[in-house]
Amino acid sequence: MSDTKIPPVQSERPAGITVLGVIYIIFGVLMIATVAMVMTFSTIMGSYSSTIGGMMGNTMSVFGGVIAVGVGILAAIEFAIAWALFSGKRGGRITVIVLSVIDLVVHCITLAAGNLFAIPHVVLDLIVLFYMWKPSVVSYFNKEMLSLR
Repeated sequence: MSDTKIPPVQSERPAGITVLGVIYIIFGVLMIATVAMVMTFSTIMGSYSSTIGGMMGNTMSVFGGVIAVGVGILAAIEFAIAWALFSGKRGGRITVIVLSVIDLVVHCITLAAGNLFAIPHVVLDLIVLFYMWKPSVVSYFNKEMLSLR
């Protein structure tokens, strides 16, 4: 007989997973709202291009579009992390870890560039990365594998 202990199967989602998933959804919605505001502002600036000079107005529109695409990609990452947290599938934990690392790196870069709004994202990503190794979380994401035994 083997002395290895098999962790108990976690059938319910840990409360921390639910809280983190909701926080990621809230951040994703806020980022989508930011994209809408940036696109509205850049459209307004583009429409006033004859007033402020054609080159400047067009540059503002393009710059707004680039920012909107970047923030939109980050919002998609936030929603993907939330989905992986709520799914509880075996690959979900790895997905959360990989996407949290990507999100952490991107937000650290934007923080270094002067974006102080990245601080809550950096803190959240660090909390998630540490939380993913908690035994109850590991067993929650491994429930399919453990139930096959």
